Amino acid sequence: MPSLVGSEMCIRDSLIMASAGASPVVIQEVLYDGLGSDADDVFTELFGTPGASLNGWTLVGVNGRNGESYRTIDLSGALIPDDGLLLITTSSANAGLAALTDFVANVDWQNEPDAVQLWFNDVLQDALQYGDAGVNNAGEGAHAEITPAGMSLSRSFFGTDTDDNAVDFLVGEATPGVGPAVVPVPAAAWLLASALVMLGVWRKRSAPSLGAA
Repeated sequence: MPSLVGSEMCIRDSLIMASAGASPVVIQEVLYDGLGSDADDVFTELFGTPGASLNGWTLVGVNGRNGESYRTIDLSGALIPDDGLLLITTSSANAGLAALTDFVANVDWQNEPDAVQLWFNDVLQDALQYGDAGVNNAGEGAHAEITPAGMSLSRSFFGTDTDDNAVDFLVGEATPGVGPAVVPVPAAAWLLASALVMLGVWRKRSAPSLGAA
């Protein structure tokens, strides 16, 4: 796959998000159970339109035991970076993770079957349920898997959202700040192909004429 930078990346992001009909910001990757002490390894990554303000947005942790929220994080002041990925870590992040951090907050979510929700004002935009909390599941569709310590749950491709956590999120090696390292699911592959076709058209239209004086 060719590398996309600058305005080309923005076109790709916009095409994928518009084609998916998704929220302008979604949960991209979550590592909630670190090796040893969690706080230095955990992170939550959001994917969205570069430059988008997160004023009015919050992350909410939902306890799988009773279905009640146990933590709310105000994202006001954060902006989606140029690469579309906002990496949120704790104030105790290890040196490698801290060097990549875009926003600091207490994203040391509980390790039990719980959920992380993303809200804009009073409207739920996205939600990830990891593990089966039964009647207290607070994600989208079927729950995602519980991860081994040090592993993360990441979307199968940038920003794709079928409203089914079991389909959208896969357990794998953590990829903070760089996006998923797995093969796209068919729907995401179709969206990528569409975006690349549009990029080809955009490049063709933008290229100067060889016959111009």
